[in-house]
Amino acid sequence: MNTSAKNNLKEVFDTYYEALVLYANRFLSLKDECEDIVQDIFADLWEKDLTFPDDLSLKVYLYKSTRNKCYNIIKHNKVKDLYSANYIQLLEDDNLFLKQILEEEIVRQLNSIIEILPKRKKEIIKLSLRGIKNKEISEIIGIKLQTVKTLKSQSYKILREEFKELKTIINFLLFKKKKYS
Repeated sequence: MNTSAKNNLKEVFDTYYEALVLYANRFLSLKDECEDIVQDIFADLWEKDLTFPDDLSLKVYLYKSTRNKCYNIIKHNKVKDLYSANYIQLLEDDNLFLKQILEEEIVRQLNSIIEILPKRKKEIIKLSLRGIKNKEISEIIGIKLQTVKTLKSQSYKILREEFKELKTIINFLLFKKKKYS
């Protein structure tokens, strides 16, 4: 007796739906989640139009599909929990917090200092920070390679000078943190 699940879907659904939801509920605590799993299985049955040689094969398919979907959800939840735990640990780590604040402050300061540079120097530094080599910068801007090197060098000198004050603050914060840790 060949049983096409699609032809008898309503009958199969009425027969197995509640039992499959209860079976899924053994593995997963949320009933809504269990119902979603079982509904997905019936949707798969409809889409794939599977044929089973007998009712026992259909029953085995339904229960194995339910078990496998529950297993996949449990694995996924385990990964999500591990991911969340790692982020909680990162949020609770004061040293990392301080490091992130310092990095953000340095980037903010760098961007504000770059903005006060003369137009050509600003353009060269921004391209350089994007990883573009001096030769490419000279081609993009349309100036000589030596001019790019000179303007870049002058820009770095300005940046170092402006960062002296920030470096003092960073060292103070790092020393203070180590002293009181």
